[in-house]
Amino acid sequence: MNMHIHHGGCGCLQALSRRGLFGLGLGAAVAAAAAVPAAHAVEDTGYEAMLMKCIDPRFTTNTWAYMASRGWQNAYSQFNIAGGPIAAVAPVFQEWRAAWEANLDISVQLHNVKRLIGMTHRDCGAAVVAYGERIKTDRAYETQMHTQALRAFRDQAKKRQPQLIVELGIMDLGGAVEPVI
Repeated sequence: MNMHIHHGGCGCLQALSRRGLFGLGLGAAVAAAAAVPAAHAVEDTGYEAMLMKCIDPRFTTNTWAYMASRGWQNAYSQFNIAGGPIAAVAPVFQEWRAAWEANLDISVQLHNVKRLIGMTHRDCGAAVVAYGERIKTDRAYETQMHTQALRAFRDQAKKRQPQLIVELGIMDLGGAVEPVI
């Protein structure tokens, strides 16, 4: 298996500012990136998955643990935006959609992403903005709206990138994920 520290074709290191990573010169930034332990290596074939999730910091550790439990630790990219997949489909967030779509396309192109994980979560403030206050007090309605949003998210992603396997889930406050079919 051919492994390296960084996917060679993505240009991420080229995107560093003139000063480089954390104010270092470009040479020092490249050296710092090369010093990452081999446990953080990525196969030449790219990343297994891309995670689209909300920015809510209460779920950062749980989503990382979920992805690691799938065997994708250090083998996935992610896009975080308020509401996650809800932001990609709710009319109130229409202005954000182009950024998400461009990021999905470039991630597939540069990192050969094979699957997309769309993850919403309970008690989401962006879901309240998108679907109203009822979502805070009616769990069945919350589930219904998250499910509808996730399915619409899958449909949109499959139109853009039909080869992707798209998996959907709603994470509860304890980190358990309810799959959405």
